[in-house]
Amino acid sequence: MNNQIMYKALTSTGEEIHGTIQGTLNDLEKMARNKNLIIIDFKIKERKLNLKAFNNSDFLALVEELYHLTNAGISIDQALKMLIQTASKEATHSILESMLMEIKSGSSLSVSLEHALKKEHVSVDSLTISFIATAEEIGDIPSGLEQLFDYLTFHKKIQGDIKQALAYPIFLMLMSVVVALLIFFIIVPKFSSIFSPEEFEKLDSLPYAVLSLGQYLDAHMSEFFTFFIILIIGTIFILKKFPIPWLSVFYRIPKLSDIIVSLQLSILYGALSTMLKGGLEIDKALRQFQRIKLLPELQDLLKNALSEIKKGEKLSSVFSISMIIPSTDIALLYVGENSATLPIIFKSLSRRHSEAFQADVKRFLSILEPAVIVLLGMFIAVIVVAIMMAVMSMTDISG
Repeated sequence: MNNQIMYKALTSTGEEIHGTIQGTLNDLEKMARNKNLIIIDFKIKERKLNLKAFNNSDFLALVEELYHLTNAGISIDQALKMLIQTASKEATHSILESMLMEIKSGSSLSVSLEHALKKEHVSVDSLTISFIATAEEIGDIPSGLEQLFDYLTFHKKIQGDIKQALAYPIFLMLMSVVVALLIFFIIVPKFSSIFSPEEFEKLDSLPYAVLSLGQYLDAHMSEFFTFFIILIIGTIFILKKFPIPWLSVFYRIPKLSDIIVSLQLSILYGALSTMLKGGLEIDKALRQFQRIKLLPELQDLLKNALSEIKKGEKLSSVFSISMIIPSTDIALLYVGENSATLPIIFKSLSRRHSEAFQADVKRFLSILEPAVIVLLGMFIAVIVVAIMMAVMSMTDISG
């Protein structure tokens, strides 16, 4: 790890100067020899790197920085050396050093990036690496990095929209769980304690069931919370070990299928626009999608499209036989093919489906949010009714 070294030195004319250098003592000695300086004092300020994990925002920043440096004419190895000097995270520092080592040994940027990310257990989709690999094929790495940055920015926006859309319903559900626990562990046990065992047995079925559940949970509180914690930890472990294809699951739900299709098409069209804009041919662009996970119907469609395009068919003709592609998309694709403006058309379609996705999510949430509130209200109403019935039963029992 390179440190910051503050030094005092004498020039060849005897003038005392002060300076700072990022690196090791060997770097300081080399700099002094090159500039004919005599080091008279120095102080090493150790850099403390952040130990947090490398995340999507870090990767986006790394791609953007590499783009600006290479676009300015700086070679890849020199760009990586500069980024190593300014890395603020241990994981970022490790990834950059691993990339630099592989590039010096003759590896390409795409291969070195993929290997470095794997070493840090950072997963990215194959399409991400393909942007850089394609740029290397056509000899324009800055363009590939720019396209990748646009794609990652768009992808991050979509993820942000999803998280923002789900935040309030998840909050309501968590509050429902908290309210349920408070009722069953505090209110119901205290209320049920006013009944004698004989009176308790004479209660109607609803208050008897609710109060009995409250008593049972209160008597087995430690076991319940132990089971609850084990259930949460076990669920997280299973989901990490055996990831559920949520997109395919939600796609099978009638009311959610349109939302999933809009999301997938917005990402697909956005990536195709970026690739074609960078000079990639349509068949090569479609081939990049063979290695990433999409809806099975969409994956089959792209595979068929790649095969038919090689036979001379147009993309709009192939897409027109699919039930998953809207007819309005086909019309625009036809216009784009005949006017040589497919990159612009794909970008427009991507924006259209992104807006449709956001509108569909808002529409879905407009139903989900009150539904959660109604269910919570019904749950509390059942508890209140059970308690009121128990109170009225006390009058009957005492009478």
